[in-house]
Amino acid sequence: MKKTAFFSILILSLAACSGKKTEILDMKKQVLDLHEQVMADDEKAMNNKMKLDSLIKQAAAQKADTTGLQGLRATLVSADNGMMDWMSKLKVDYTNDDPEMVIKYWQYQQKVIKQVDALLVTATVESSAYLNKQKK
Repeated sequence: MKKTAFFSILILSLAACSGKKTEILDMKKQVLDLHEQVMADDEKAMNNKMKLDSLIKQAAAQKADTTGLQGLRATLVSADNGMMDWMSKLKVDYTNDDPEMVIKYWQYQQKVIKQVDALLVTATVESSAYLNKQKK
């Protein structure tokens, strides 16, 4: 009877650990997939930054006010810095003896990268709107 109870508990424990490992791998994949999407948004932001750099240079050469352009550029740079900061702190191989801590780590990373993406998208939309007006 004791052996049966022991093996039952062992099997349930192993199943629970396996479920946590799957959950951790799923969370990690979601975060890394989101990271790929955010990298595309970051690329758009940096393209807009380069266009603004050119406009700032032209405006400065004509002694025109560059305050608005500098503000748009600063927003793009700040959003990009957020991305670089997140990437530098990300521990792709994060481990802990407690699977719940690993799940919380990846949940936190997902929250942060979504915030970074929101900054990048906002900065890109604002700068694109300005750049599109300049084309007309």
